[in-house]
Amino acid sequence: MFRSLADPRVEHHLIIDEGEVIVDEVRRHFLAFVTPMLIIAPGLAIVALSFEVPIRFASIPLGIGCLIALFGVYRALFVHMDRFVITNMRVFRIHGIFTQHKATMPMSRILDISVHKPLMGRVFGYGHFVFESAAQDQCLRDIRYVGRPDDRDLTIQTVIQRSGLRSAIKSFNSKDEGKDEHPSTDDDVQTDAESDSSVAADFEPDFEPGSQPIMVDDQRRYSAGVRAEEHPAVRTGVGPDVGTEAWNTMEIDTGHGFTDSEEIRIGRASPALDDPVSIAASSWELRWPERNRMQTATELMRAHRLLITDLDEKLRPLGLTYARYEVLLLLFFDPRGALPLVELTDQLQVEASSSFSSVRWLEDNDLIERVLEPGDDGEVFAEITPKGRALTDRASQIVADAGFGLATLSEGECQQLTRLLARQRRARG
Repeated sequence: MFRSLADPRVEHHLIIDEGEVIVDEVRRHFLAFVTPMLIIAPGLAIVALSFEVPIRFASIPLGIGCLIALFGVYRALFVHMDRFVITNMRVFRIHGIFTQHKATMPMSRILDISVHKPLMGRVFGYGHFVFESAAQDQCLRDIRYVGRPDDRDLTIQTVIQRSGLRSAIKSFNSKDEGKDEHPSTDDDVQTDAESDSSVAADFEPDFEPGSQPIMVDDQRRYSAGVRAEEHPAVRTGVGPDVGTEAWNTMEIDTGHGFTDSEEIRIGRASPALDDPVSIAASSWELRWPERNRMQTATELMRAHRLLITDLDEKLRPLGLTYARYEVLLLLFFDPRGALPLVELTDQLQVEASSSFSSVRWLEDNDLIERVLEPGDDGEVFAEITPKGRALTDRASQIVADAGFGLATLSEGECQQLTRLLARQRRARG
């Protein structure tokens, strides 16, 4: 009985079956005991005073002193029983002696952590935590007198990272590393321009015997490996020297190995009267530049929405969405059948909250399971189950039969579109 009143027994509140382990158990800083000690000291002083008064009056200061000292002990025990616990899944606080209170906050709901260190806290090494979560009414908010607050804050951030709730962010400096290694000079730019001009002058597209080159305004227009930003006179879209009509373009592979695409304009095309994207592009062109890129980006985004809708409809009989199917597919292809949650989020290239939602649904349906790596601070892995493998095989056959929603494109068109999109993706890092 006494042990239960002096020990909060934190381990009894862990979800052992789900692999929950304690990362850090935080006791209140020793300065939190100052107030109880200041209460106990006068109580003991009054008890000592009872030996100095006549014996018939000694019971009065003795009783008062004992009551004050016992209240101080109660306050000290209350501080001792107040524990803040960080696990690999959540943070929670337990406090109380005769009646115990527990407040819990999952890692996924922690939006912000404020650490306040007063002057005395900076001297003696303690601080106060303030948690902000998505809930309007928070049961866990203020944690006071936390020793080594910066270390505890880093511990929580590390757990959030390893749980896959936040994806890794690439350093901004990594984008500029390659630029400084080979700085370009004016002579280099001039040499490149002369080289590209000679290539454009020497290049003549091949045509079948007896065929005529495509004519536009009595003049052939083509570009071969020419970088438009270095040659403003050579344009691959609408510009001041072309007019405001839209152009149909076709990319061809000439085998010359140019890194940039070769493009031949094959004629003009008026926007369809009932095509909202073309109408929007024409309206855009009257006010701002980059009409072609605006139209391409809009078409890509609308095609993406339609593609996801079609694939979700195909996978719905299996209870899957394409986002959940992607998680299963990544685990299916991995040799171990398991990936750390943070790495899974990075490979999906989505928000951590989105991947966490998919993982939670798949786990609830026994398609994957979360496994804790051995060790005190082990990572959480998502591992595909035999049921998940069987369902992934069925789903893959369904989306393959549906042509991945791209049945209107030929094999060659799919390969060409893949190269273009991959080039854009690699350029963005």
